[in-house]
Amino acid sequence: MWQKRFFCILFIAPQLLSAEEDIKTDNIIVLEDPSQLQEATSTYAKEIYTVTDIEKSGSTNLFDYLSQHTSLNILPSYGDKTKPLIDMRGYGIEAGYQNIVINVDGQRLNNIDMSSQLIGSIPLHSIKKIEVIRGSGSVQYGDGAMAGVINIVTKNYSGAQIKTTFGSAGQEIYSGSYGYSSDFFNFSFDIHDEKLDGYSDADTIGNKDKINNTAQNLKINFIPTEDLILKFGLNHARNNNYLVGALTKNEFKLNPKQNSGNTYANYDWDIDKYSLGLAYKFNNNTSLTVDYYNEDKSQNAVTYGYVYDYDSEAFNIAIPYETENLAILTGIQVFDGSRKTATGTATKDNEAIFVETEYRPQFLNQKLLVSAGLRFENVKYTWNDAIAPLNDEEELEAWDLGLNYEINKNLNIFTNYNHGFQAPDVDRFFKANYPPPSYSYAGSEFNAFIDPAKSDTINLGLNLINSYNHLQFSLFYSKIKDEIVYDPTQGINTNIENSKKYGVEIFNNLNLSKTINLNLSYTYVKAEIGSNSLGFTKGKDMPGVPQQSIIANANYKFLSAGNLNINHVWKESTFNMADFDNNGPSQPAFISTNLSINYEFGSISQIESIKIFTGINNIFEQENGIQTNDDAIYPFNFTRTWFAGIEANF
Repeated sequence: MWQKRFFCILFIAPQLLSAEEDIKTDNIIVLEDPSQLQEATSTYAKEIYTVTDIEKSGSTNLFDYLSQHTSLNILPSYGDKTKPLIDMRGYGIEAGYQNIVINVDGQRLNNIDMSSQLIGSIPLHSIKKIEVIRGSGSVQYGDGAMAGVINIVTKNYSGAQIKTTFGSAGQEIYSGSYGYSSDFFNFSFDIHDEKLDGYSDADTIGNKDKINNTAQNLKINFIPTEDLILKFGLNHARNNNYLVGALTKNEFKLNPKQNSGNTYANYDWDIDKYSLGLAYKFNNNTSLTVDYYNEDKSQNAVTYGYVYDYDSEAFNIAIPYETENLAILTGIQVFDGSRKTATGTATKDNEAIFVETEYRPQFLNQKLLVSAGLRFENVKYTWNDAIAPLNDEEELEAWDLGLNYEINKNLNIFTNYNHGFQAPDVDRFFKANYPPPSYSYAGSEFNAFIDPAKSDTINLGLNLINSYNHLQFSLFYSKIKDEIVYDPTQGINTNIENSKKYGVEIFNNLNLSKTINLNLSYTYVKAEIGSNSLGFTKGKDMPGVPQQSIIANANYKFLSAGNLNINHVWKESTFNMADFDNNGPSQPAFISTNLSINYEFGSISQIESIKIFTGINNIFEQENGIQTNDDAIYPFNFTRTWFAGIEANF
């Protein structure tokens, strides 16, 4: 059945290509800012952040930028900012990141394991654009895009840059980049080295909650003709963290810095990637991209004495076609992943084909944009151990239908219906063992295959844009079947039936003058779980999801080359991560007020520009933490911190 659908799309797509001869999908209204243009003409809710936005924010790493300047609900994973917990639209802190696909230059950071995406391997200064797609994207990006997609595009460097940052708790960041470009060749390389001694007291054996994070990234493009680009990429990341243990509520209130007799969990990650690709332009309407990605990842849980090796390969083909009134993107995607441990090998293999279209009919003076897409994906699982091999297979579908209509040159309305899915990662099939009397970790065992989650989402919104203000307003409703969660009372991963999520998202960016900019992001999310045979009750709130969140920024541009940014983040209190019964007590609200200042000098001798920057996070020393059950809190961002640094461009 799946193969028939696969070849059906291959047959239909070429017919669609010849159906219309004109396209222009990005010119509804006249805007100077290309990012505003893309947001205004989209058939779904989209946020775009540019180099200018990133530079004036004063952030020094990607986690801080995403948490302080976007609508995402993002928290450090038990103190680890390099692999944070990310929630969008109410999927929760425990599993939210598995419902968001994160791509860097087209390569998925999502793998087949339960570890969140390693965004710490992406230096913030290397980023050209961040695109956040909310409630859509499952046709093009497939498995795991139920909540949405985060696309990150990195720069092609020209010249050199060095940057050094120092801060509280022994923070040291050294980064550098170099690039060269000609008509036939461009080359970009960056290196990032980050160290933090930690904010909590030392554990029982003298270790602090420290972080060592390094990354090196290389991109090379060869351009033998004006119609052909050959691409090569190489990435290495090493991440070694000591993560804090839990405090009781009383200990947290008394002193969130204390250790409470814990031994901090030590994890070591080693990741190597390489990529090969090409882009070829057949004519003015049709082109072809082919990409191959390979990743070798090793996770060493030093504290618990186990090592997991993850290997993955991905192969993508995309054929974009574009004319005056019609655009079609057809693609094939293959992803093979394996997890090797001392007890066996688990694999997850995905094969998919998709087609997306955008059409602008002539009879409405090109004010209406219609989008539609369809995807078929086959997912195969195997588990080979010493006892007996097991396997499972799923045939999954995604589809999408959207409209965008230009009411006038400043106002667009959009609506979108999306069906998505999440095929569980292989770690979800295993149960950890903590035998008495010590209840220490003693490995894991295969528990059971669980079902994929499936979502249906309706989006409705508007973009109001003029010369001084950009307002985006969106409503959404999602119904989820077989949502995947971890049940802490049973110690297993499971499905829950018929969850639903709905809410409001408001973003407003206001230029009061040429020097003062204000922006506000407000989200309201109601996330209700469904029932299951293990005792979950339909209608209860998903734990770890704040119903209301506010992120506010005020930016003042001074002396033509300086920026002062004041940021405030507030997220309403939630039920703790284990409280699916909503019995309380609640995790406290997250509150943080932050300040940054940067100033860029002109050229000095051989130096093109010099920028100095400084900042303070959590100015008022709010005590924040992740509460995992009634009496266990993992502290983070509980004290005032500072940083300062210098950047030179050559």
